[in-house]
Amino acid sequence: MLVRKHIKLQLIFALLLVSVFGYLLHNNLHNPSKVIWGYVPFISGLISVIVIPALYLFRRTLHLANILNGITCIIGVITMTHYSLAVRNIYPDIMIVIVKFYIGQAIFALELFNNIDTARVIKGWNLIRYPNIGFWYFHLFSMAAVYALGHFLWR
Repeated sequence: MLVRKHIKLQLIFALLLVSVFGYLLHNNLHNPSKVIWGYVPFISGLISVIVIPALYLFRRTLHLANILNGITCIIGVITMTHYSLAVRNIYPDIMIVIVKFYIGQAIFALELFNNIDTARVIKGWNLIRYPNIGFWYFHLFSMAAVYALGHFLWR
């Protein structure tokens, strides 16, 4: 159990580091003192740096941390891809967000499943139910579709 807790703390520290450096890169692009809409990325960055790693520390708040991490990563990937297509290439920054998502998923799986070898294999429609990875892929594609439709229909 001690090794498991040590691995969990290392993953939380990695999540914290990725979040901090992603936030610093993000603040260079969207400085809230320059543009008013820069406050949305600023608040999202603070949630990613302070709230989410703290929530991952406790088993009772694990699901909330996973949902917040997933939603902030999905919104970040979608909006940063749009920014990348419209203004300038920031695909390495998008990869930081994706790495942050998978570190969070690793913490979640480590804490949720006591024995990975005995975890059941998910098939069919259950793959898109929470907490499976298909749930996040489904939401990524559906939210991207809604974002794209909104962008093209309400210009």
